[in-house]
Amino acid sequence: MATKAVAVISNRDSMEEFLVLAREAGYEVCGIVYLRRFTRYGISEDKAREIRSLMERCGAESVIFDTQLKPRHLFNISKELGIEPKDRIEIILEIFKAHSPSKEADLQIKLASLQYELARARERVRIRRMGEQPGITSGLGEYEVDIYYNEIKRNIQSIKRKLMEERRRRDIHRMSREKKGFKTISITGYYSSGKTTLFNALTGAMCPVGPEPFTTLSTKFSTIWIGPWKCYLVDTIGFISDLPPFMIMAFYSTLEEIKFSDLVLLVIDVSEDYDVIKRKLVTSLDILKKLEYNGKIIAVGNKVDLLNNREDALKPIKSLIAEYIDDVVFTSSKYGWGIDELVDKIKSALGNIISIRVSLPYGDGVYEAIDFLKRFSNNVNPVYTDNGVTVECEIDEENLESIKNYIEKRGGNIIGHFNIKAISQDY
Repeated sequence: MATKAVAVISNRDSMEEFLVLAREAGYEVCGIVYLRRFTRYGISEDKAREIRSLMERCGAESVIFDTQLKPRHLFNISKELGIEPKDRIEIILEIFKAHSPSKEADLQIKLASLQYELARARERVRIRRMGEQPGITSGLGEYEVDIYYNEIKRNIQSIKRKLMEERRRRDIHRMSREKKGFKTISITGYYSSGKTTLFNALTGAMCPVGPEPFTTLSTKFSTIWIGPWKCYLVDTIGFISDLPPFMIMAFYSTLEEIKFSDLVLLVIDVSEDYDVIKRKLVTSLDILKKLEYNGKIIAVGNKVDLLNNREDALKPIKSLIAEYIDDVVFTSSKYGWGIDELVDKIKSALGNIISIRVSLPYGDGVYEAIDFLKRFSNNVNPVYTDNGVTVECEIDEENLESIKNYIEKRGGNIIGHFNIKAISQDY
């Protein structure tokens, strides 16, 4: 059963997003109070009276703020209202806890929660030592507060060690993929933009999707062939605005897959209002920057089916995205529209594809040589003749020299190759 709450809104531009988050966290917003600014101590007496009055009228049990509250503000507002409010970060953490799909996600959520609580515990210690009462959130003596603060720090270090083990495991897997020639492609973007639906469209998977935020909290991945490349496709946690650095770092062991990607597909919900699209695009790019990703990006303008694929509706969005990202493809991942065009864009971004024709003499190593070629191509076509085997396949041009050396050592040779992109452009 939903908890009735009064929402205190300080940023009207993102109010709808906050109301969605509140609903997903289990709150029924029965009243809204607008707050222009915080005072030195939190909120004014007049604003506190307005909130209390609205709570009484609508029977609210809780008060939720659309922004992160400073610890000092939290304690003073608690005194004014007689109830401890929840802020934006706590709302997001409650959603994370509800959607946690794995032990690693549990650890990441717990770390974020403890790091957030640490700042509050630090403030409790400070207030206690000043001889003040920090409101109804206290209930602890000075000695107990110090113990509580130190216990949080110990728990944080313990969780960090466990997540570091996960990170080392990921590093080993990543190095193994690189040795095998895998390309890593990360699907990123704002929550509910359709990332998992795109992941399913590209892989044929049936991962659960839904309109609620943060259905993906731990990395989903699949290995697929795109052209001559074996690709490790990653579906990552959705972005959200105004995330403090500690929350990004808490999920770093998951998000760092993005940092080491060869390509990022940045999914954008084009069915939303222009200003919302711009805000979410800028937020997503800012988070990629904080994650130190400096590689290639393809913008995927998703959900065009909700615009009926109208060019007049897409034109301003296309111009907006072009201000930040060079490559953009418009898709409906739900219906598969634009997926072939996206795959072509991915191929162009990953490298230069060439087609080669290889001649191999019969002998003990011929089948081994064919298997070697299959490491570099998903399209290997051997033709057996009286004089030997002729193999045609498509490869990344970067691998041409190493393939040539391998084939020649086994008595074969490359009898022809051409640039597929150049041929297609001629036509």
